[in-house]
Amino acid sequence: MEMYHRLTPAAIWIIALIGFVAVAALAGAHDTFAGDVWLAQQFQDMDWPVLASTLEMAEELGSMPTIVLVWVGAAVLVAAAIGRRQALLLAAAAVLRFSNAPLKEIVGRPRPSLELVSAEHQPSSLSFPSGHAQTVILLYGLLFYFAAVYIKDGRLRALAQVFCAWVIVFTGMERVYAGHHWPSDVVGGFWLGGLILAALIAIDQLVLRRQGNSVRERGDEPLGEAQGA
Repeated sequence: MEMYHRLTPAAIWIIALIGFVAVAALAGAHDTFAGDVWLAQQFQDMDWPVLASTLEMAEELGSMPTIVLVWVGAAVLVAAAIGRRQALLLAAAAVLRFSNAPLKEIVGRPRPSLELVSAEHQPSSLSFPSGHAQTVILLYGLLFYFAAVYIKDGRLRALAQVFCAWVIVFTGMERVYAGHHWPSDVVGGFWLGGLILAALIAIDQLVLRRQGNSVRERGDEPLGEAQGA
């Protein structure tokens, strides 16, 4: 029974991976999924200046060169405040982000047709999975996790997590609003990024367990003490 419980997270991850492979195969065979065109058009019809400004802000935080600066700055801050291991996880996430381009070539789904959606231009790269969605779920998802585990102050933790969630959600929305991706492309980017994120979190949790630590046992420790070693 104990072995069953230990294998359950790995089994769930494998099932999620198989699901992603199946969806990617379908994306390679179909330019759109059911509901993609309707959802994209409905979203683009929401001509709200406040929404457009918010989406642009989120998109900037997930695009070059801002994302590089945020990633490097976050790695430096995490290394100083939490530990080198967590900074290395951020570095690993940055490297694994490059899995997006070859996967897009394998899937081969084209960008949304300008006959179906509005867009100022379409990037030259392919569409599935969304690179922006994968990027933000990796970077800001890891920072969300670090905040949950390593930030003791509840208000600071909540502020950091709300910001990370805001960037993730609104970046995905912006990709559809701009006409650069179908909703299913964004879901695919979140899905792939989530798989990688889950693996990185599992590594950190495994090390914590081996050190005999847990989230509840860190109540009297300063931020980053012991766990970051």
